[in-house]
Amino acid sequence: MPSTMTSACALVDTVERLSSARTLAQVTQVVTEAVRTTLGCDGATFVLREDGNCHYADEDAVSPLWKGSRFPPGSCVSGWAMGHRQTVVIPDIYVDDRVPHDAYRPTFVKSLAMAPIRDTDPIGALGAYWGSGHAADAEEVRLLQVIANSAAVAIENLELRGAIERRSAERDSLSERADELEAAIHTLAHDLRSPLGAMLGYAELLEDAVDDGREESEKARVFARTIGTSGRRMAEQIDTMLALYRITQRVIEPSYVDLSAVARRVANDLVAHRTGPAATRDVDIDVQDDLIAVVDPVLAGLMLENLLGNAVKYTGNKAQARIWLGSVDLPHIGPSGPFTTFVVRDNGDGFSPEDADRLFRPMSRLHSADEFPGTGLGLASVARIVEMHGGQVRAEGEKSVGASFYFSLPTAV
Repeated sequence: MPSTMTSACALVDTVERLSSARTLAQVTQVVTEAVRTTLGCDGATFVLREDGNCHYADEDAVSPLWKGSRFPPGSCVSGWAMGHRQTVVIPDIYVDDRVPHDAYRPTFVKSLAMAPIRDTDPIGALGAYWGSGHAADAEEVRLLQVIANSAAVAIENLELRGAIERRSAERDSLSERADELEAAIHTLAHDLRSPLGAMLGYAELLEDAVDDGREESEKARVFARTIGTSGRRMAEQIDTMLALYRITQRVIEPSYVDLSAVARRVANDLVAHRTGPAATRDVDIDVQDDLIAVVDPVLAGLMLENLLGNAVKYTGNKAQARIWLGSVDLPHIGPSGPFTTFVVRDNGDGFSPEDADRLFRPMSRLHSADEFPGTGLGLASVARIVEMHGGQVRAEGEKSVGASFYFSLPTAV
């Protein structure tokens, strides 16, 4: 495996090349080259999830692998990595049942490591292959995951760029909400300059340290961590922006939805995927039974992910977080009939009552990123989803005591 400094330089170069990539082909080429350079492996593949299959879109290897082939997720290691949302290391492919041995026999591959591209809802996988017995160590796994995360950011950036171009062509027909979204896109572009500047600045410092020939591995690690933190912040902003854009373009398909069941799935996922100090916190998410509404199932899931995720985040300073989702007796008649009002309550950081109207505006934040990370788009997407169904949304809060978010949806009758 290349030295730490060599790997760090390769990662910096990869980030810079991905920032200027304009097509998916350019992204896959940069990423597969980066895997080989950084890990010193004999081959790399870039796999995309397409139409329910694993599409081996690109590769960089000492001899051909599976470029252009498509396999069902259950019959390949990339499908396993995406399905389980975790990196897999296989020192000997012929003693692991997850490997389709017949597909590997014509190749040079004896060992591999496979990382999902994006931890939540993976869009693909990144594979590294060795022609001899090799068990990828923790550092190699970390590097592969860093490159996979960079690939996710680059792909989502391509999608965002295309979205902006399409919105420009359709400007004459934009609604009021779409106008807000366009303004949010411009704000996002401005906000991305800060983490991008940090990435490029620290990249230059890292290069200077290498050029000077000094043994500054610790400083290099600090620079690399800073680059990674900035990149993750960019990825979060882009991902949330794309989610809000997709909402405005979606034709809703309402049906009877058990919000209790959806909320419990979301809650279990939020609790299971906590990391760092948050993993030891006591988080109780109580969901009332039989919460039914007429709503688009996909948008209902996104709405509850944002509301419950928001509650988990803003109870981060509480040793015992208490979150509750239920219905309240606040009936009203909307344009399409009776509506039921629901509420998500928490005992978190809360907010001043005079700030309630700001919460649902795109890119509006009441806290700094150091206090609570985020993009200021989650609650804006909640408001948009509720309004698309003819409902209403509002918030009540008290600083350091907690917050309540009310939303109404068509009643299931």
